[in-house]
Amino acid sequence: MLFLFNDRIFEIGQPSETIDSGEFPLSPTAFSGLTNQQMLGLVREEVFANPLLVHQMPVIAKQLAIIVAAKTNANAMLAGAPAVGAKTAGQIAVLLAEVSLLTMSSLHRQQIAESLTTAGVEEAVWAELR
Repeated sequence: MLFLFNDRIFEIGQPSETIDSGEFPLSPTAFSGLTNQQMLGLVREEVFANPLLVHQMPVIAKQLAIIVAAKTNANAMLAGAPAVGAKTAGQIAVLLAEVSLLTMSSLHRQQIAESLTTAGVEEAVWAELR
């Protein structure tokens, strides 16, 4: 499965299988007890701590993508501070979406070719949803 997190595509496999594998940092029991509010809180905390998370800490970003995909129907997430900045993690905005496989595949090909841009992702995905 492909998952778009801000301007980066991650190959996350089957999220439920990954979580159940025993190799995921969150146990299946902890995952099952995680509410959607707590899940979004994890995303907000990580993005608040490192706004460039998807580029500087891709392993953590991929793990968050797996959690979000397993808890929701989303395969895309946009998370970041408002234009004026954020003073707390609670001010980080998170937008979830279901993006077509065609669009995701196109973005993934662009990423592999190193031609994927933030503007291109915005136009292909987020501009339509705003």
